[in-house]
This record gives sequence, C-alpha cells and structure tokens, in this order.
Amino acid sequence: MQILHVAVDESRRSLQGIALGELLHRQWGGTMALVSVVASSDQVDKRRAALLDALDREELGAYRESLEIVTGDAADVLAELASEPGEGLLCMTSHGRRPSSELLLGSVAAETVRRAGALVVLGGPRFDPGRHGRIDTLMVCVDGSRPAESVLEPAVNLARRLDARLQLLHVVDVVTDAASALPGGTGHGDIMESGYVQSLARRIREADGFEVDWEVLHGDSPAEAIHRYLTACNNVMVVMTTHGRSGLSQVAAGSVSREILHKMHCPVGIMRPVKGG
Repeated sequence: MQILHVAVDESRRSLQGIALGELLHRQWGGTMALVSVVASSDQVDKRRAALLDALDREELGAYRESLEIVTGDAADVLAELASEPGEGLLCMTSHGRRPSSELLLGSVAAETVRRAGALVVLGGPRFDPGRHGRIDTLMVCVDGSRPAESVLEPAVNLARRLDARLQLLHVVDVVTDAASALPGGTGHGDIMESGYVQSLARRIREADGFEVDWEVLHGDSPAEAIHRYLTACNNVMVVMTTHGRSGLSQVAAGSVSREILHKMHCPVGIMRPVKGG
C-alpha cells in the first residue's frame, strides 16, 4: 500500500509536519496518514486525546480518522515505516519548540534517519510551506563519493513519482580551485568537477531514462554555498546523504546535512547510506 506517513506528537511544531505531508501528498498520491509513537500501551489514550485536541485546535480535524498511535521505541518504529517495501514515504519535522518534544533534531529525527537506511523527508525549523506550492525540482547534493551517490536511486524514484525535475549540485572549494590555477597547479579544477557531474548526469540518463540538470557551486563552506544558491528558489527539495568520503566530503558529512536542514526553507530529504553500499 502506498502510504505517506507523517510522524507527529502533540507539539505545535510537530503538527506543522502535516503541511509538509500535504505538500508532498498533492503530487505523491496514495494515502496520507498520521502516526505517533508512545513508549507503552498505558500512554496510548493520553496521547490520542492530546493529539485529537491539538488537531481540532489547529483546524486539522480532517486528519482525526487517519491518526494511528503505535507503541515502541519511536526511532525504531519510524525507521521501519520509512524502510518498508513498496513506495511508502516518511516525513516529519526535525526541531521542536520545547525540550519535551519527541521529534527534536538530534534525537528521534536523527535516529530515524540513522536506522532507516532509506530516504526520510524532513522539515527543518525554517521550513516555510507558504513558499512551496509543489515540488518542481529535487536538488541532489553529490561530492564524488559512493556514499553520497547512494541517494541517487531513491531521488530518481521520488522525482519520477512527483513528476519533478532532477538537478545535481556539487560544491567546489574556492581555495582548492584557486590553487589549481596557480603556477604548478593543474588549472582544471572547475573543469574536472564539471566533468564529474556531467558524467553522473549521463549515467542516470542512460540507466534510468531520466533527464538530469547539474550545477557546480563555489564556496569554502558547502552548506553556505548550497543555501545561497537555493535562497531564492521556491518549489524545490534538497536531497542528500548524511555521510560522504571520510575527511574529504564536500556536501554529505553529517554536520553539513544538519546545517543545511537548519538553514533551508524547503523540505530536505536525507538518507544514511547502507553500510557496504
């Protein structure tokens, strides 16, 4: 069954994840359902009552019937939903406004991504659904490493499902690039990086029959370069992995993905590469 799961607790910030779910659901189709996780069965009734009251208060009563309360470890339950076979998808907010929120960045959201080994769509603290009436383009961050490129297949599948374009983003370190132009340098840093994303785009076209654009960005901070490029963009989603090549990753290190998630007004799809992939 094609279900778009929206993870919620009773916090107002968590419920803003419904706007993220609605944004995706307009194109993704299938069924959209709310899921909330509690540690034990004796908490189910209390959580349900609190959530139903919050849904009514936020004028989201249309989702009362779709709400499911599940018991267990929150990250384990949500990771299983994100990883289930078929075309299911999990989305959630990644930062609560109060310490007791169960979807705080660094706890459940981060653990869910870590355990799932599948794409999870997150709305960060600056996510602004008013700027995105639909998803026209998936911006996929790559850095030349296999771990970063492991998100390409899920990105192609999601782009096809959303009927969206795909664009590859690769950040070139301005210091390294400038050094290559000095006497004794190759002078071909930018050309080599352009060749990399062109080759990757061609590979996707040949393997998946899917047209891909690309862009090489410049900056000594990958997160800043990506944020600057996308600041004026609407109707987009960033897609990336949480880990790239050790010590050399330009855009896929965990700290960079967290920074992008914190800065971006658009949805961010994040996946932790499966070991050995």
